Amino acid sequence: MLKMTWRLSVATSVACLLLYSSQVNVAQDKPAEGKFSAPNLDSISVEDLKTDVFFMASDEMRGRDTASAESDIASAYIATRFRAAGLKPSGDNGTFYQDVQFSYREFTESPTIRFFDSSKGVKDGLPSEEFKFGDDFTTMGGDALPVPESQIVFAGYAITDPQRGWDDFAGLDLKGKVALILRYEPTAWRGKSVRGWSRNSYLETKAAALRKAGAVGVIMVSGPASTGGIDNWTAPKTGGLEKLSPPLQLADDKVADAASKAPFYVASVKAIDRVLGGEGKLKEIQDALDANDRSKTPDLSKLKVRADVKTRRVTKTGRNVVAKIEGERDEWVVLGGHYDHIGLGYFGAQDSRTAMGQIHNGADDNASGTSSIMEIAQAFAKGPKPKRGLLFIAFTGEEKGLLGSEWYARHPLIAHEKTLAMINIDMIGRVRDKKLEMHGMASSKALAQHVRDVEPLFGSLKLKLIEQPVGPVSDMWAFYKAGIPVLFPFSGYNEVMHTAKDDPETINYEALADTTRLIAEIIWRVSETEAYPDYRGINKEAKGPDGKYRIPRKEEPKPADEEKEEKFSQQPR
Repeated sequence: MLKMTWRLSVATSVACLLLYSSQVNVAQDKPAEGKFSAPNLDSISVEDLKTDVFFMASDEMRGRDTASAESDIASAYIATRFRAAGLKPSGDNGTFYQDVQFSYREFTESPTIRFFDSSKGVKDGLPSEEFKFGDDFTTMGGDALPVPESQIVFAGYAITDPQRGWDDFAGLDLKGKVALILRYEPTAWRGKSVRGWSRNSYLETKAAALRKAGAVGVIMVSGPASTGGIDNWTAPKTGGLEKLSPPLQLADDKVADAASKAPFYVASVKAIDRVLGGEGKLKEIQDALDANDRSKTPDLSKLKVRADVKTRRVTKTGRNVVAKIEGERDEWVVLGGHYDHIGLGYFGAQDSRTAMGQIHNGADDNASGTSSIMEIAQAFAKGPKPKRGLLFIAFTGEEKGLLGSEWYARHPLIAHEKTLAMINIDMIGRVRDKKLEMHGMASSKALAQHVRDVEPLFGSLKLKLIEQPVGPVSDMWAFYKAGIPVLFPFSGYNEVMHTAKDDPETINYEALADTTRLIAEIIWRVSETEAYPDYRGINKEAKGPDGKYRIPRKEEPKPADEEKEEKFSQQPR
């Protein structure tokens, strides 16, 4: 890990960057042979990328946790790089920053979850089991709210997948009840990658399905089969997570009140086993469910649960960094990626059992993507002027739930109707065996064709073209929902993602430079191509720069009387 000899502050980091930017030399790295459209690709260098990654992911940056002092330093560094390159500010009030308002709930008393089991003959009002916060359970997301005494229902993995013939909600009545669910998905569905989970396992997918079913609360547990047989539970040693790295949500006026959500709580296997009847019960239930045998589904009809929670609402401010290169037209291509990471591993760490409280530098996730954005901005700022404007955004709050990009989508600085496409860069620093995934191919035939046209120019990379629709896994999601076609280059999940081992020394900088050039070439072609990219997505109301619906609408049949009148008017007279 890089050790810096001075203590960072916003002022010192900006001053050092100005010195760096005045001394930088144009690298001699040359792009692969072929016909390129984008200018200044040779200025995208390994040296610049490495400098940025080592700065952003140094130990002194303490993992760039969202809305932390180190996050402010990182955003100042990015803004100064943009300014030094000659980009124009495009944030709030003529600055490079767009303020993002977060909120979370801070406990005024330690919360508890109590279970009442009438089958055990306990007296009214006396719990048969009590979970202690930090020992048995914690919160998930920014919605730590009380749950009135309610019946609890086991809802499997909370998945409905008709293609697999799977429906955890069949025959269940969850309205006004608390759902006990397993995290992830049936283990046989897991793919061959390091992560390998499908969108069925996304928390957003489960939460939406449970809210639709009417659940008033959720208790989630990671089953032993999903975690290699271990209880994937670690309580922080120095206090509650809500203080060390609070779960955040957006605080703007378009966010529904948290009371309208089903609050998520995450429990340990040992705690859930106590409720289900003894050690090993959850494993038995999960093993049967994974085999599509629901005979072991627990009958919890006599069990009720209550969450006692007292909180106060706290607000924090983070900031997106936004800069632009104006084009010949008031139409725009967005290049974005997040610069935050998970800080000291109190929220979202893969290695929380062994490394909670240690610095998680996030070199690949996502200092690699942030450095790529800054390099492309610097290259294109040298000219010539693009046909469409180029908007560069470094997002905050991605690790807390794609919050910075969602804020931008709700408060766009460039109208969505003027935005041709969005390319999101998140984790491109660990290309292995030349393989680079390209997600978002299904969102636009035109963008997909640009990718295919550019691929032969970069012999050092082998693209894996992902044709499935994108999901809520990174910052392109908010743009895709807004009706904008997207691309998402990605070097793949890896074993050090969200661990304390994601350090600058482990990045493949040569491949990072080639990937950055490839992305730059795609962006330039999107900007310069006369035709607007098509959109194949979920937003049927979205309109493009031409004022037309991005998803063409079929003409409605004319009323019979109108058809007759039109035919009559066309008769010769």
